[in-house]
Amino acid sequence: MRLRSMLGRGAVVGCVLATLPAQAALAATPAAPDTTSSVTVVTTTPSQQVGGLPASTLDGKTEYIPQGTKTAKTARTMKSAVGDGSTGPATGYDISWPQCGGAMPPSSSVAIVGVDDGHLFSQNPCFDQELAWASTASEQGLYMVVDSPIGWTSPHVLQYAYHGPAGDCTATEYACLSFNWGYNAASYAVQWAESQGADTSQWWLDTELPTSTSIDPPGANCYAPNFWVCDPTYNDIVIQAAATVLRANGKSVGVYSTKTQWQSITGGMPFAGPIWIAGYDYPAATYCDPANASTYWFALSEPKLVQSLPATFDPDTDC
Repeated sequence: MRLRSMLGRGAVVGCVLATLPAQAALAATPAAPDTTSSVTVVTTTPSQQVGGLPASTLDGKTEYIPQGTKTAKTARTMKSAVGDGSTGPATGYDISWPQCGGAMPPSSSVAIVGVDDGHLFSQNPCFDQELAWASTASEQGLYMVVDSPIGWTSPHVLQYAYHGPAGDCTATEYACLSFNWGYNAASYAVQWAESQGADTSQWWLDTELPTSTSIDPPGANCYAPNFWVCDPTYNDIVIQAAATVLRANGKSVGVYSTKTQWQSITGGMPFAGPIWIAGYDYPAATYCDPANASTYWFALSEPKLVQSLPATFDPDTDC
């Protein structure tokens, strides 16, 4: 994940990870992980390629037990949030597709790897190399991008937002579209990562505004195609649906954002998991300090990590 300004796309609100709009998935659909188990879905039309069941239907009347998928590769065990016993906070880096083709960061205590190629339903092309780099760290994690499907008509959106565990959606059934999108995207991400041998329990949802115009303004264009819509109700559903899938697969889930961006995207939604703060002006300790919680913390949660401005790689510090 590189802190960058998405050159040519406007001012950045805070620090950003390496992301592209999921709707950039106009390219060929990547091959989905193999699945050998069939599932029966009540009153829904799931995308079986990325399959599984939600914890419940949107109205809460029907509950399900989500089913995970066994991996095709031998699991490469990754450690999660255990610390290395050294004095002081653990430090390290996060990397993803922007680092493909270059040297890996130095070995470190913290190592976090992006699973996608900057947008949902894609694959980090050098995931295996980056996973090998992360394997020696005492605190490891994976992250995936999240965004809104509303207003878009790319092949991925038509498949994975319009059809899924919440049912078959129309273009204006925003809750249905948002749930299917978040749920199917996380299902795809976790199954693909595990098929490559990744077996860490800590996942992060990259929730951000790549540019200052990456969220729709209130009014007539609230639901126009963009990274996020202006209505936090539906943005929240995307995030919670993705978190539901990850937790159902035994993962601990946190969110990466800033206080300002989280408020803009979610309306300040509480989140039951740690936060990873994109810090930029001050040392990491400033953002970790409970005395500064009202200024920097968000989601009614506590920080686990702080990402600072990069030199060659994005540095991260444990709180």
